[in-house]
Amino acid sequence: MSKSVNEVYNGHNGHSKKPLIPYRYFIMTMITIATVIVFFTRSIINVAILAMVESGEKQNNATVQMRSKSNFNWDQRDQGYILGAYYYTYTAIQIGAGSLTDKFNAVHVFAGAQVIATICTLITPIAAKMGMYYLIGVRMVLGLIHGTTFPTMYILIAKWFLPGEVGLALGLMAAGSDVGSAIVMSVTAWISTLGLWGGWPAAFYLVGLCNLIFLLAWIFTVTVEPQTNKFVSEYEKNQLASITTGKSTKKVLKKKSTPWIKFLTSLPLWSVIIARGFMGLAYSLIYSKIPVYLASVLGYDIKHNGAINAMFYIAASVSQITIAPLAGHIVNKGWLRITLTRKIFETIAFCGIIINLIGVCYLENHHAIIFCLVMSMFFYGFHFGGDASIIPEMAPAFIGTTYGFANTLGCAAGFITPVFVGTILGNDASSQHKWAIIFQITIGLQVVSMILFNLFATAEPLSWADYDEDDEQQPQSVETISENVQRKLSIIAY
Repeated sequence: MSKSVNEVYNGHNGHSKKPLIPYRYFIMTMITIATVIVFFTRSIINVAILAMVESGEKQNNATVQMRSKSNFNWDQRDQGYILGAYYYTYTAIQIGAGSLTDKFNAVHVFAGAQVIATICTLITPIAAKMGMYYLIGVRMVLGLIHGTTFPTMYILIAKWFLPGEVGLALGLMAAGSDVGSAIVMSVTAWISTLGLWGGWPAAFYLVGLCNLIFLLAWIFTVTVEPQTNKFVSEYEKNQLASITTGKSTKKVLKKKSTPWIKFLTSLPLWSVIIARGFMGLAYSLIYSKIPVYLASVLGYDIKHNGAINAMFYIAASVSQITIAPLAGHIVNKGWLRITLTRKIFETIAFCGIIINLIGVCYLENHHAIIFCLVMSMFFYGFHFGGDASIIPEMAPAFIGTTYGFANTLGCAAGFITPVFVGTILGNDASSQHKWAIIFQITIGLQVVSMILFNLFATAEPLSWADYDEDDEQQPQSVETISENVQRKLSIIAY
């Protein structure tokens, strides 16, 4: 007779002392801090670029008070190329990064990436002074090596946590990205007003130092396998080992080759891909270009700009942490069918973004506009109950391929958006009319995506994207179950 997971835990741990605080909770903390640090280096440029190009100048009757010695003559199109440079390589490496972390020790791969990230961050001020293309090159290298971040975190989550703890670990990991953006934007805005080390360059030096400190902690405390970590108690090692030594009886799942024709012509799949891509466009608009809007149109100085941007990411992190568990609870309780649940949450996300961006277009009160932008980011988090959860359900046999393809389009929004905005604005960043055009185009794309998702998306496994099953019942180790869980962890924020 097969044993339950809890029975296996108890059997293995009968002679071991239970630790007061399991070490895996420290690993959970390190995973969260890792995403915070990565988004420090990723997001710092979004506010720093205001200081880099507006030093000591007046724009739209708002004085940007900074003591930076450097002032770069980059127009909106140039800034678009700089902000988008990170995503050129980050997008290209999406599929390959997962293979890299699977083939080699994921913890070591991430550590090596952090060494390069630290160097890139510290030399960013030097690269900027050498010229725009040097800065673009540094940002492209940073995007390339950051591609290993989330594959590494998913591997750690799959190996270090019990099934009931996976949701919390994923939620904290997702929240870490927004918390990191919120902190670094506020701190960068504050540092840019100081004369220390030239103003805005000091922000990059501080983030580089944070990278270095975190890297040292990561190297000495984190391992891929709990069994090889000297800080883990025998009790916890046995508890986690039981995940891969227990037995269960299930049908054997047989993988099949990718049916590329069906893959590329599937309307349900394309409806999800388009939804992720165009929602990513709205997110990238607020993420990378709204700081310019706040300064140029609404007249906020860099201190207030950083604080307002922090509010965006706090709102997004709150909804991300709560919405995925809520959607899962609704499905598990059987209150709604799974496809209907996904469509409801996706529709709420789209409608929230659409309504609030309409408000940004037509409202005149600055506080009301800020409220609408914050609420847009809050409603963005609802997609964690929609398209972010549907790929493992509709294509369980090809999660990696499907997710990599879908997320490539979502990540591409990171470099498309700055260029798109820069092309429309030109040198007239203070034109409220041109910004209205940008918001209206974004709204239109959200409407199209919402309609397509509701018409064609499904959470039921597609016939060509499901596993084949043997007719005979055969024992399946919990290791295989763990691998299935790891595949289901392949859900990432943009």
